[in-house]
Amino acid sequence: MKKQENKSRKKQRRELAQLAERKKMAREKLLPLLYAFVVWFALIGLLHLPFLKDHVMNAFVHFTSHAAYWFGRLLFIPVELTEVPILSVGGYRMRVVMECTAYNYYLFALVLVFFSRWPMKLKWKNFGIFLLIIFVFNNLRFIIMGYVGRYQPDLFDIIHDTLWNILFGFIVFVIWVWFDILAQKGKEAKAVSQET
Repeated sequence: MKKQENKSRKKQRRELAQLAERKKMAREKLLPLLYAFVVWFALIGLLHLPFLKDHVMNAFVHFTSHAAYWFGRLLFIPVELTEVPILSVGGYRMRVVMECTAYNYYLFALVLVFFSRWPMKLKWKNFGIFLLIIFVFNNLRFIIMGYVGRYQPDLFDIIHDTLWNILFGFIVFVIWVWFDILAQKGKEAKAVSQET
């Protein structure tokens, strides 16, 4: 009877230790994500302060307008930029505003990378990849939305306001998860190679 009680207690202790280890691992994964969200919200709030907002908005809108124009030209798509912020894709005119610049996703990628527990070299590499992916997707968004506006104008607002926001957030988060998994595998491989 005592042997069974001892086995039962050992099993409970083992299970509690495993649970505590899983909680610790979850905290290690989620704390950087929580910090990133808090700093991201703070940065977005900072950029919307009255003395900064116009300068930041003009810089992002100019950059994004020209980037979308040249991106479309490189793909041989009929894109016109008569004056910033008016961009025309396939004859459909759109006004580029701050929310079209993906500035919030660039900032989100920045803080995710900053708070991630990756080696510094990997942080720089991953941040560059994040920037490139956000840049390409945002420019593709302008091209696609121009054609949506031209051929299905009744769908423009719902696709622009809902689909793209969800898609961008999802893409950034999935990329971060993927990078985090790769970083963890790299740490494990390094630990194994040091043991041998």
